[in-house]
Amino acid sequence: MDIDERVQIFRLYAGFCKTLSDANRLLIIAELSKGEISVNELTRRLGLQQSNASKHLALMREHGLVNARREGSAIYYSLSDPRIYEAISLLRAVQAEQLEKRRILAQSNQD
Repeated sequence: MDIDERVQIFRLYAGFCKTLSDANRLLIIAELSKGEISVNELTRRLGLQQSNASKHLALMREHGLVNARREGSAIYYSLSDPRIYEAISLLRAVQAEQLEKRRILAQSNQD
């Protein structure tokens, strides 16, 4: 693989990560990890405005994170791949460990 191909791949990775860089989108992903859900139910559970949730979902759909299915007037969303939530969970675990290390370090500096 040449450098141009590697740069293109890493740009895709960066775009994917940028899509994840919003707390509301992470909350949406967490809800979708439980299974398919309608936009109305999603907004009710998360306390989001429907227009706000729809914008987030549209961006996530554009970047391939979610699938949409229409049933009558309702739109149902699901994760395009369950590994998306697994990846976020892994990152959250790493961050929790880092925070714990910082807490222990800060506590030892106070002693």
